[in-house]
Amino acid sequence: MKAIWKGSISFGLVNIPVKLYTSTLPKELSFKLVHAEDGGRIRYKRVCEKCGKELSKDEIVKGYEISKDEFVILTDDDFSKIPLKTVKYIDIKQFFSPDELGVIFYNGFFLISPEKGGEKPYYLLRRAMEETNSMGIGKITLRNREHLVAIKPYDGGLILVQLHFIEDLRNPSTVYGWGKEVEVSDEELELAKELVMAMKKPLKIEEFVDEYKEALMNLINAKIEGKEIRVAEEIEVSKSLIDALKASLEGVKS
Repeated sequence: MKAIWKGSISFGLVNIPVKLYTSTLPKELSFKLVHAEDGGRIRYKRVCEKCGKELSKDEIVKGYEISKDEFVILTDDDFSKIPLKTVKYIDIKQFFSPDELGVIFYNGFFLISPEKGGEKPYYLLRRAMEETNSMGIGKITLRNREHLVAIKPYDGGLILVQLHFIEDLRNPSTVYGWGKEVEVSDEELELAKELVMAMKKPLKIEEFVDEYKEALMNLINAKIEGKEIRVAEEIEVSKSLIDALKASLEGVKS
């Protein structure tokens, strides 16, 4: 498993050499683009607009346009020279209680592993955060962009939580119906609460699996074998909210 970033966690005068790893495994089915008429593969070419030459990846660099068709060229070496501490450090600015951070700010997770020689301060930070019920917040530069991140203990290690900056989030009040109250009857509310409680139980996340991939493979195999493809049945929707709540509750109880 290849690390996507190497650097240090920095808090106060303490530095912990670490590596970052993705927290998820790729499992999507891979598709190729083909010509519908003859099944030929579709290829994309990198062509220079100026000279018309087809280019290899090694011949292509990033350019920032300062005026029409005039660019400042930036190489990987240039990006490594950006004078920000967050290029090489996860710079923790403060610690806080996890319940202070709304879930809407969460934007992805990475696993943090100590480098050899950094095990003791890594373990110490994890224990200190666990026993004080704390998360740390700071910034890191990844993929040529600075990100707001949090660090928290998880399952015997530390994870990096990529966060949204507050200016990245849409104001919920701009969404239709957000924050509005609609009159409901006492019977509707009691039935809804009863249904929620009837469906409430300890969470076992391992019971939830991705069924789409299996269904997609079944569809592909059916097409290969020339079999009829079955269409998913539509869920029957009750016209009455009260009837829907009662039927749902009856179904859960039975």
